[in-house]
Amino acid sequence: MLDQLVPFTQGQKDSLYTGSGIAVRHEQYSGAEIMHSLRELAIHCITVEIDGVRADLNGVDSDDYSVQDASVIRASGLLDLTAGYGVQMEYDMDGRARKISFFKE
Repeated sequence: MLDQLVPFTQGQKDSLYTGSGIAVRHEQYSGAEIMHSLRELAIHCITVEIDGVRADLNGVDSDDYSVQDASVIRASGLLDLTAGYGVQMEYDMDGRARKISFFKE
């Protein structure tokens, strides 16, 4: 059951928050959009899962651009760049995102 409905105004999108700290986001992203967000998600220490597989983002915070690129390329191998993906977020007790799961729709 949903404990509360919290509007998430960024980009005119809504999130539904459950008591377990999981938010089901009613939005869709392309694989290409996800690929371009991987580095930023990793920098913020957010675990990324794609179709149930944890993305290996080791190295994206490196000062060496070739290491950063290799990390993103490795993780983007899990993506179909033209497919649409739904998203589910998990939050810690302070409301910070700790995990984001993308699933192909």
